[in-house]
Amino acid sequence: MITPSRRKYSNATGRVAEIRFIRCATSKGLDVKKSTSEEDMKKHVDYWMSMDGVTMGGVDVKGNNLPDEIWVEFKNVQGKTGWLYGSAKIIAFDMPEEGGFCIVDREELASFCELTVSDEVVTEKKDAYLKKYTRKDRFDVITILKLHDLKSLLSYRVWEYDKNY
Repeated sequence: MITPSRRKYSNATGRVAEIRFIRCATSKGLDVKKSTSEEDMKKHVDYWMSMDGVTMGGVDVKGNNLPDEIWVEFKNVQGKTGWLYGSAKIIAFDMPEEGGFCIVDREELASFCELTVSDEVVTEKKDAYLKKYTRKDRFDVITILKLHDLKSLLSYRVWEYDKNY
């Protein structure tokens, strides 16, 4: 069970990542519009992006990652579709160590995970790298990737933080 202090910390760091993302995307000339609560929860889209009036798709912003511990969600805590199979076009991982957001195509990431992550289910976090991990009394199915896994994707790129604000 997540503690109230951990939830508060996760929400705060997630909000910081979203603010960084908005600044980063707008500095690239993208228009960024916040998704509705329903789109966020059901479609796993935090923002919709467009350029010159042309919709470019949704993005799911992921904060609070470490280069050697990037959590990927097949199923959420209710056992419903996780963000890996949401409607976002891209996933933006906030990675201060890389100086910005590591951007990957969600469908390519899903294909990578389907091919690479073992169907073996583990119950210890320490064993979750490239294996399906589920937590006690939860219905989620998640795995750990590492930054070098993201870097192996053809769509991988870094959007540097906007330092002019």
